[in-house]
Amino acid sequence: MKPITLFTIVLTATVLIASIYLINSSRVQPVPEARACNASEQNDVVLYSAVWCGYCKQTKQLLAKHNVNYCEYDIERSATGYEQFRALGGQAVPLLQFNGSIIHGYNKSLIESHIQNQ
Repeated sequence: MKPITLFTIVLTATVLIASIYLINSSRVQPVPEARACNASEQNDVVLYSAVWCGYCKQTKQLLAKHNVNYCEYDIERSATGYEQFRALGGQAVPLLQFNGSIIHGYNKSLIESHIQNQ
């Protein structure tokens, strides 16, 4: 086999494998959508998040897994949400207000504990 033909076969196979890998790795896991918070309503569970936050997505998935109804403020898109977030001592997302308790960051065991005690 000629060296150029072998090189072409190897290059083609490499590009094909890389393309398949990129297509599969780019699939985004769907995240359940929360109901947007209405400032006039009293909500038992409120998530303060940002669209780019991976831990926020994990928090949403955990709440959905346990069928917890919650509303969500994207603190970068909602002035009201941002003000509430800051008033609750928020410095980073996610911040979860759960029946009056505040959970800073993604803490799976603490969130599940609150869900069980609900």
